[in-house]
Amino acid sequence: MLISTMGKGEILVDKSLVVKQDRYVAKIKVYQVAKSKIFPFGIKAKFLLHDLINDCARLLVDNHEPFGFHMHTKLPDNPTERMKLEVEDYNEALQIFFNEVERILKNEE
Repeated sequence: MLISTMGKGEILVDKSLVVKQDRYVAKIKVYQVAKSKIFPFGIKAKFLLHDLINDCARLLVDNHEPFGFHMHTKLPDNPTERMKLEVEDYNEALQIFFNEVERILKNEE
């Protein structure tokens, strides 16, 4: 079900979730956009783990050509390093994102 329409496309998902109180918020956005060279499947996705203490991105999954779905795991230090995800569906990419969030949280304990 589509939630609303914006200039970027139709919003399929727009959620913010507290992942760890006073530390992390996950921001999940998925748009249905016109199929194009940049978004060949007609989906634009961005899954961001925001560090509230340091006010920076800690993890990012997004999709665009020439990379397709990919994950930035070296944030904020190295924003250009990417790890390609072998998925075409944003739900699969979202599951990988949350698996990586769990790994980050476990490493901080």
